[in-house]
Amino acid sequence: MKKANQKSITEYASIVKKLWSENTDRRTLNEKNESFQSINDYLQTLRSLALGESFMYFINPNSATFEYVSPQCEDILGYLPDEYTAELCVQMVHPDDLQHVIDIQQRIANFSMEIVPEERMNYKFTYDFRVIDKKGEIHQIHLQHFFYELSKNFLPNRVFCLATDITQIKVGGKPIMHIYNIKDGLNNLLNSKTNSSLQLTKKETEIIEFLIKGYTSQDIANAIDLSKHTIDTHRRNILKKNNCSNTSELFSLYFKK
Repeated sequence: MKKANQKSITEYASIVKKLWSENTDRRTLNEKNESFQSINDYLQTLRSLALGESFMYFINPNSATFEYVSPQCEDILGYLPDEYTAELCVQMVHPDDLQHVIDIQQRIANFSMEIVPEERMNYKFTYDFRVIDKKGEIHQIHLQHFFYELSKNFLPNRVFCLATDITQIKVGGKPIMHIYNIKDGLNNLLNSKTNSSLQLTKKETEIIEFLIKGYTSQDIANAIDLSKHTIDTHRRNILKKNNCSNTSELFSLYFKK
């Protein structure tokens, strides 16, 4: 039964498509026709090292469509590659995990718009959640994705995703996002001590860590029981004392070793 104020699958799918397509560029015809065969060959090797059966897919965020889905998806979840749409992805997510997954998508979008545009391909996002396959069985899927291709304006126009079935390891638990700097040896930005060159108080460090997770000022205010005005004041002070003109510059300094 649908809970009060609970969105429909169509409404959730519309949110996902909007998050995918915002701040992107349209790809050219030649780019759309690029072969995925070499990447699929690479996946065969990668799967031998994975914790479970895996399949990959490429999303064109501008059109919110799947450009390619590897055939292993049918073995894992029962759906054919050409059946994959934003609506199907939303439909498959376990109802108890769906809002968490949407929130993570929003935070990834927020984070990608805050960092230096040229550095967008340096980061990988991961989280795991429950999905329901075509037969009605529950799987725990570990999802990794990163911006595989940027436009000339450094906006995302192709996203690579690797979905791994880790049901044999765990099922359930609140989906939690992790962000890795794949340029600097898979440094987990949210779970490691970052030796930054910033001047920060304990409270300011806490606020930056929320910003890295994609939280807005209002989200942070709600999380640590302060007013949005107070959070905005902290953010202005952080930028001023570290000679940063915006959050992108701040993140660049924060991530420097």
